Amino acid sequence: MSIEIKGVGKKFGDFVALDDVNLTIPTGQLTALLGPSGGGKSTLLRIIAGLENADTGSVTIEGVEATHLPAQKRNVGFVFQHYAAFKHMSVAKNVAFGLEIRKRPKAEVKEKVEELLGLVHLSQFADRLPSQLSGGQRQRMALARALAIEPTVLLLDEPFGALDAKVRKELRDWLRRLHDEVHVTTVFVTHDQEEALEVADEIVVINDGRIEQVGSPSELYDSPANDFVMSFLGPTTMIDGVLHRPHDIDIVTHPGVPGSLPARIVRELRVGFEVRLTVELLDAAHEEIQVTVTRAHQRSQGLREGIDVWLTPTHANGKVSESPLGV
Repeated sequence: MSIEIKGVGKKFGDFVALDDVNLTIPTGQLTALLGPSGGGKSTLLRIIAGLENADTGSVTIEGVEATHLPAQKRNVGFVFQHYAAFKHMSVAKNVAFGLEIRKRPKAEVKEKVEELLGLVHLSQFADRLPSQLSGGQRQRMALARALAIEPTVLLLDEPFGALDAKVRKELRDWLRRLHDEVHVTTVFVTHDQEEALEVADEIVVINDGRIEQVGSPSELYDSPANDFVMSFLGPTTMIDGVLHRPHDIDIVTHPGVPGSLPARIVRELRVGFEVRLTVELLDAAHEEIQVTVTRAHQRSQGLREGIDVWLTPTHANGKVSESPLGV
């Protein structure tokens, strides 16, 4: 295994950032640390990198006890959200920096820099300054610089957080392809659920300094360990105290299966190919439910504000419901 974290704890004053964290990250895998702000994911990443010291526990990297090793001796590449570029150096010199301070031969440095700039599609910008690049290009430069030292582990702290949505999407796709080419063990922090689901081989959900669940994107989405995981990995709605995915609720304009729930559509919102319906149950509580359908389904069923419908939840907290109420 590439990274072994055992019993790691960390406090900042009275605040418990990490509470007895145990985690194994396999070699060659792309792992996401996912959770809300302040949940402990960046603290854990910085402890792996050697930028923070754990109060308790140990960190082992590729079989080497690294708990008390300084960051520069861990052979870890680190990419921050805001690039941390050397503004006065060209793109090529930025990428070469880690190799040059390690006194590598000039010919080797030149060859490695050319190889990496080609890998991240920045060869034509080698002589430019970082300020002359777009945000996405600067982040690719930062990744090339981190990879230059041939790290055992590549750590990314919300690497795309400062970029707009379109560029983030492009870089997510690029990072997945890059990882498939270089196969370096990669751990990245994100609070973006879509980013984690799209990119990662495995997701570690962290909340209040504790690990809630570890698994593949499909495992976490389809079989969440608890309501927190379910709520954090995608939209949810509640019926009679039980969480459901809005797209896991069947909605029809005629009485459905026995026990289906009579309701009325009170609002509709179209977002691209999706239509998000707010539906009020026709019971004493008048509970509001969120239901998501495709635009095509809305048209075929004639779903619109003001009409009566019937709901049948099909899943509850990752499990097939045994009744329309999921109980």
